[in-house]
Amino acid sequence: MFKINAKGEVENIMTMVKKPNIKSAARTLDVIEFIVNSVKAPTFGRIREELDIPKSSLSYLLQDLIDRDYIYTDPDMKVYYPGIKLIQLGAVCINNIDISREIALGVRKLSDELGWTAHAAILDGRFIVYIAKCQSTTDLSVVTNIGFRTPAHATALGKVLLAALGQKEWRTRLSNIQLERFTENTITSQEKLFEELKKTAEQGYGIDNQEIIPGGVCVAAPIFDRTGRIVAAISATVPKASRGDDLCEKLIVKVRDQADSISMRLGKH
Repeated sequence: MFKINAKGEVENIMTMVKKPNIKSAARTLDVIEFIVNSVKAPTFGRIREELDIPKSSLSYLLQDLIDRDYIYTDPDMKVYYPGIKLIQLGAVCINNIDISREIALGVRKLSDELGWTAHAAILDGRFIVYIAKCQSTTDLSVVTNIGFRTPAHATALGKVLLAALGQKEWRTRLSNIQLERFTENTITSQEKLFEELKKTAEQGYGIDNQEIIPGGVCVAAPIFDRTGRIVAAISATVPKASRGDDLCEKLIVKVRDQADSISMRLGKH
């Protein structure tokens, strides 16, 4: 937009509009993030040195954040801590997160990245219940639906969720149960299953090698909430014929990365 000034010259009105002080906003966020992420509460001098902010500007900025309760200072130690306002805002954000939505989005993203079917499930007794699914367009058909229940011992998802319970709970839930066989690879020995669960807990992910679906190899990893509790697990399934060492490693990395990503969005640190 333009106008003619008193001298008959053309002026750009947009250049006359005051722009937001983006640098100031970015500087404020840098200070907040630095204070929050510091292992040891930082001093004024350390903040100034690390962020390269002029002394007078930093003084005004810190005082404004203190006045608004975003940070507070210990006058004796002369260090800065996250304030009550940050804690309150964080709690509101966490409480507003839709866990089911975040998991469903993660399942879709995993399936899109790999090109194979992805699932998420929760534990219900000795069964898993599927809570999210994204079916691939490949020729490997995984016949499951949301709400479908499957014995946990035969799936990578189930192994991850059972492994999180600890040995005492494994035996309570499974000791007097006849473990169903679905394929020739299904683990039906309780002692072998317990060894598999120990391995799963130690390595942080579970695998089923054609134990529930003939021709299907599945990798699963746990999803944590903000308290560090495992609330679900996510998995991806590939055809046995496609499996190689490189693909298997890629599958493990991708599944664990997506599980970690969902966990972080749910508030896990």
